[in-house]
Amino acid sequence: MKRTDSLFFFYLEGREILVVKTGFSLKKFKKKEKKRSEKVPKSRKIATKGLKRLVMGGILVFGLSGFVAIFLFVGTRSVVSSLNKDVGQIKTEMQENKGSQIQLTPELESFMNRFVALYMNVSSDSAIQKERDKTLLEDYYASDIPLKESSFSGERKLDSASFIALKKVDGVNTACYKVTYTITTTDNKEKEIRSTETQVLNLPYQSSQKGARILSYPYFTLPTANQEKATYLVYDSKNYQAVDTKVSEEVLHFTEEFLSKYAKGSASDMEYMMNTPEGLEGTAEFDSLTGKVFKQKKSYVVKATVTFKNPKTNYSWQEDMTLEIIQKSDKYFVERLSHTLSDDE
Repeated sequence: MKRTDSLFFFYLEGREILVVKTGFSLKKFKKKEKKRSEKVPKSRKIATKGLKRLVMGGILVFGLSGFVAIFLFVGTRSVVSSLNKDVGQIKTEMQENKGSQIQLTPELESFMNRFVALYMNVSSDSAIQKERDKTLLEDYYASDIPLKESSFSGERKLDSASFIALKKVDGVNTACYKVTYTITTTDNKEKEIRSTETQVLNLPYQSSQKGARILSYPYFTLPTANQEKATYLVYDSKNYQAVDTKVSEEVLHFTEEFLSKYAKGSASDMEYMMNTPEGLEGTAEFDSLTGKVFKQKKSYVVKATVTFKNPKTNYSWQEDMTLEIIQKSDKYFVERLSHTLSDDE
């Protein structure tokens, strides 16, 4: 570097590169450097915001998922708990119903049959009557039931008795028997009077593995009428094809022969005539039939009302039959026999 009056000359490697007036401070001449802060590129800012949003969204989704999972878990537990309660209730009700069901065991049936016979038969002999009453008290009635001596001077005889049902009447187990009995007594003129009645004998009882007891006095009610409505089982001829007179006569003739052998023979005797052999073994005789022959696919169908009779008496009865008949080697053969005229077989 060399100095003149107002200039400075700088040489670098023999070359002049800078001239500055005298009087200026070198420091003042230098341009003030600004402090520069590193700016985050815009793309990086966007990426950072996106990442934050993604993280926050993930946290939110995770939180919501956890809440939903807890809600579903609690809800599922509630439903399962409710179902378990319902199942438990059903089981309890089934057990209660099973326990409350009345069953006629052989022991109970024997007890009731003996009681009905003893109770319904009343003797005019006072000694026999006292023995009857004693047996009723000791072996059948509840221990504290009061039993007064009867002043009845006649007889009551049981003609028949049939079991009807076991049921609860006013919460008490009750056995019901249909009984027919005859009461015999005399009037003031010593004339014998007979009266036959049919009623339902109701027996309130208690039973266990130890035995059974009649809890209160037996009582009578009238038999209830059968209110069931039903129609006679018949067939619809529209379901079948008609046959000509000649075929009808042939098939009916075979049917009569078949039924005659059916009444006399055994199952083994009928093997050559029917698919499922059966027979009445001489307990009946074939008398007559009224019926019609139809065609159905490859077989003939006979709808008939058959009259049988007892071989030793003149007693006869009627039975309904449907016979499905096919031909085997030019011979008729009963493929199926049913004891009804109905099409719904």
